[in-house]
Amino acid sequence: MNSYKFTCNSCSLAFPTGNDQRQHMKTEWHRYNLKRRVAQLPPISEDLFNSKVAGLGDAISEDEDEERNLSKKEKRRRAKEALLEKKNKLLALARDRIAGRGGLARIDSDGKLVVERKSVANEETKLKQGIEKEEEKIYGKDIHLTEEQLEDKLFEEKVKSKDLNSNATHMFKKHGLYIPEEKYLIDKLGLIEYLGEKVGFGNVCLYCAYQGKNLESVRQHMIAKGHCKIPYDTEDEKLEISKFYDFSTSYANGTRSDENVEADDNGQNSENDEDVVYASEIGLHLPNGLVAGNRSMSRIWRQNIPPERPLDEGQGTVMAAETRNLAAQYGRATYKQSKRSWRSEKKAQDMNERRKAKFINVKPHFRDELLQ
Repeated sequence: MNSYKFTCNSCSLAFPTGNDQRQHMKTEWHRYNLKRRVAQLPPISEDLFNSKVAGLGDAISEDEDEERNLSKKEKRRRAKEALLEKKNKLLALARDRIAGRGGLARIDSDGKLVVERKSVANEETKLKQGIEKEEEKIYGKDIHLTEEQLEDKLFEEKVKSKDLNSNATHMFKKHGLYIPEEKYLIDKLGLIEYLGEKVGFGNVCLYCAYQGKNLESVRQHMIAKGHCKIPYDTEDEKLEISKFYDFSTSYANGTRSDENVEADDNGQNSENDEDVVYASEIGLHLPNGLVAGNRSMSRIWRQNIPPERPLDEGQGTVMAAETRNLAAQYGRATYKQSKRSWRSEKKAQDMNERRKAKFINVKPHFRDELLQ
């Protein structure tokens, strides 16, 4: 008769006493096999488990040795990478704070709708303090930058002025900082503050997103490279500062009254189709028949292209027969370029034909399809 009455189904073991079973269930080996059983995996032996634990301990010790054997340059590089991640997070928090959008809507006890704005001031303050401490540790000097300094000059600290317009004028005259679409700008202070936080807290170049090691290095980079300007070319660059602008005044001609909108909903439009303003690939078509072109196509619109002259049947025949007129119609330089491309194409085709002719009869087997 078997005396082993106490078993462990997870490890496939049997014990003579209940105390041995309880001691076994407290071990890490049993817990590991229990997790494998939940994952529908077979149990492993105690020797294999001990070897796995020993291998894991060796790997941890190797990582510690590697961290200990790192050079000062490598440790400094890793510290800079961690500091850069914190600065990017600080920039995102500052962008959300300046935008002032978003929040949580809830109904008060009085039945009123209350919108709670997201508060990032505490997290932003803690992050700034952590960045200052790490910069002091890495670069060996104390760096303190307040928001009052950010509202001063972006590219220098010599001239101090509390007037925002005089600051903007000074930066435009001396450094060429041009504010795009200034007539639609509604939050000039917010824009300058955002640029200041981007340069001061993030140490990032305004134009090329160059990451400097401190504020002075970024200022020197922007002045030396001529990057003291706000990028406003691509769609993403325009969207980055779009929250400081309001272009609703430029849409006044395209808006309609509420009465016309209700008439459209009922299927009765009081306006004629000729008064509709629509946009196409070449520009904006106005109701009076004029076309407002985009400024990017100003070079094309300035051309004085003569209208096409109608040709009778005889002139058309002569025009088609004489290829000399192609040069006058399309330009001599274009025609010469076309002829050169035709010659090179014909030459390449002839070379391929001559190359094929050398091996046209070199075949192991030939079967005439006509004699089948």
